[in-house]
Amino acid sequence: MEEIVFNKYQKRGNDYHYKQINKFNPFTFNAFVYARYYKHILLLKKALIEYKIDKNKELTLLDMGCGDGVLIYFLKKYLRNYKFIIYGIDLSKEALETARQKNKSAVFKQANVYDTGFDEQYFDIILSSDVIEHVKLPERMLKEAKRVAKQNALIVFGTPVRYTEFPLDKMHVKEFYPKELEQIFSDYFSNVKIRFSHKLFHVLRYQRNMKFLNKKIGLNRYIYFMLSYLSLNPFMQEDTYKKELFAYMYVIGINN
Repeated sequence: MEEIVFNKYQKRGNDYHYKQINKFNPFTFNAFVYARYYKHILLLKKALIEYKIDKNKELTLLDMGCGDGVLIYFLKKYLRNYKFIIYGIDLSKEALETARQKNKSAVFKQANVYDTGFDEQYFDIILSSDVIEHVKLPERMLKEAKRVAKQNALIVFGTPVRYTEFPLDKMHVKEFYPKELEQIFSDYFSNVKIRFSHKLFHVLRYQRNMKFLNKKIGLNRYIYFMLSYLSLNPFMQEDTYKKELFAYMYVIGINN
């Protein structure tokens, strides 16, 4: 397997993720993507409460593969009660330009997830959204995350659930089955948990196009947009039914 050059910022624009989370634009809004980021932050919030992290303590946080900084944008918007010193790394100069513009208080630098350039045991929290499936050596990325994580640091990664022999997304090097992801994280971190999100039923429905006058129309996307506008985003539903299939998952662990 070889590293795949991530070129979506060149094709879609430096700020395309911000367009996808804009709940006031039905033409660019993506209900799946919005829920993906939002639930990432909700899980972090639950972990901070579960492990009784002091709200008055300044927490150093690293977003590995931050892209245009949308996850950090959500963090600052929905976790205002906590004090963070935020860092983000990515290889894309274009994405980092947007990240800096949208998140003035955070520090961003161009760096590889295999070698972040930070000192050992530097971070209280390490996040990563939709990155590990893009790298050739995921365990090397986890090894670097462990190196820069403090004792008892929180680790929260998000990635798609694997269903096919080969990745459906051509930008993905390797996707993971839940048990497989849990195992490789357990080699580096403790208290590892998998949390599922984005019911597959809704994903397939969301992607389905309808034909009208021999043209394909993504009508379901506009229906999901309206539901999201009313704070009823179907992708935000909890994983209450264990027999259901899900398209996305988060792995949470502790460095100790």
